[in-house]
Amino acid sequence: MTDALHYVRMANAVGGRAEMIRYTFTLAERPWEDVLHRYEDAAEIGKKNPFRQFPYLVTSSGEVIPQSLAIMCHAASGTSAWPSDPALLTKALVVAQGAYDLYQAFGGFAADDLVAKKKFEERRAPQYFGALAAIYGERRFAIGETPTFADCIAREAIAWCVRRNEASKALLDGSEPLRAFIAHFDAVPSIAAFQAKQRAARELDPTV
Repeated sequence: MTDALHYVRMANAVGGRAEMIRYTFTLAERPWEDVLHRYEDAAEIGKKNPFRQFPYLVTSSGEVIPQSLAIMCHAASGTSAWPSDPALLTKALVVAQGAYDLYQAFGGFAADDLVAKKKFEERRAPQYFGALAAIYGERRFAIGETPTFADCIAREAIAWCVRRNEASKALLDGSEPLRAFIAHFDAVPSIAAFQAKQRAARELDPTV
């Protein structure tokens, strides 16, 4: 039995928290399978964990692990994708938390809430993009030369915003450090292979 990542099918969806986790499994070179559910079944199926939300993981032993960061820890512990050195783990967590804050800041308001959108574009997006650019301007990945779970979160958080928000796209276009980080991350052999597999799968079914 393989670890099973449970998430909701969303039409024309790409990425999000499940993608961060998939990247982490990929980077750790550990197997998993996707179990995608219908959106209308989310409330009932989500009760399998105490937070009643997706994603959650059912491990090969049957344990249910909710919350994205906990799932990433399970997936990557014991590998280079989850630093064993406390100082390096702290560095990684700084990036991970900052990138996840960016993801949440953009996902925390309705599409038609123009006041919140303006606040995000004028304050939050420059704040988080700028902080991440400063870090990646100093080193290739969150902790140095080795990619970790934190880079998986940063890669997808940036992409999530850029795909849906023109102000975020402009911030990325104007940030050489962030563009270089994405290029370095996407060039990791296991990541490049995974991305190619995802593109092929989504040509057949855009909800995966």
